[in-house]
Amino acid sequence: MRNFDKHFLKRTIVIPALVTMLACCGHVVAGDRSGTVSGQFLKLPLDARAVGMGGAQVAIADGVTSIGFNPAGITSISDYGAAVSYTSWFANIQYSYFGFVKNISGLGEVGISAIGLTTDDMIETTPAAPEGTGRTFKASDYAFSAVFARQVTEQFSVGVNAKVVQSYLFNTELGASTFAVDIGTLYDIPQLRSRIGVSLTNIGKDMNFIQETYSLPTALRFGVLIDMYKSESNSLQSTFQIVRINDADEQYNVGAEYMMNSVFAVRGGWKFSYDEENFTAGFGVKMHDIMGLNGGFDYGYNNFVDLPGTHSLTLEVQF
Repeated sequence: MRNFDKHFLKRTIVIPALVTMLACCGHVVAGDRSGTVSGQFLKLPLDARAVGMGGAQVAIADGVTSIGFNPAGITSISDYGAAVSYTSWFANIQYSYFGFVKNISGLGEVGISAIGLTTDDMIETTPAAPEGTGRTFKASDYAFSAVFARQVTEQFSVGVNAKVVQSYLFNTELGASTFAVDIGTLYDIPQLRSRIGVSLTNIGKDMNFIQETYSLPTALRFGVLIDMYKSESNSLQSTFQIVRINDADEQYNVGAEYMMNSVFAVRGGWKFSYDEENFTAGFGVKMHDIMGLNGGFDYGYNNFVDLPGTHSLTLEVQF
């Protein structure tokens, strides 16, 4: 077996085996634990490309937005990278993201990011004033993080994201905060034209609201990205993901992306074992060396059974 990595077989067997073991061990703490986990905004997809591909995000991690779901993905940045993302959620809830990454030669990639979810002003009511007290309030959630990633070998990369999570139920008067860590890896398998992604996110201390304690939505993700077809300017990729979250049963995501002329992409996907979400769709446009910038604009649509669909927009540039 000329030019064959002697560790290839070992790695491709061991990595999925370890993930399977972790998933099985996690069974005792998963299942229907609705209402026992806080920081639910940390579950929301923040990258429009991943939204369009059925939410199967861990193996397609690439660029600044991957900080939020697989920090190993920022190793694709060659110098500087910046990204913003916005999702219009239900009930006029706004979900936004900003990230910035710098490649430091000989060290790796370092970066920062911020996630915010806020509501519009709501009227305060009490038993004594059911029509309103004359005051308004809003609820909000935030996560501020610092990330480091490194290309360990030509095929393997790893990233760690440390973040402060803050959640407010009534302006800034009633809330809680905690600290959490995300760990992610990517492993390219050129011989199989595929990539494996694994991440463990929101590992942290519980949040305390008055006298109640809630855990964070810790999630283990395992995914595979496969190059189904690739030419000089066109390509077709498919991806599959298994998710184990500590307040639900396993969830499954599948998606695909077809890139035309290395500029325009169309995407679609499906979510299995979700209560409300099902199909997704989206598109993207790539920028190639426009005024020294490379990047792209992406749009993703997430459909719900009994609720209105959501729309996500992402703009990312590298320079």
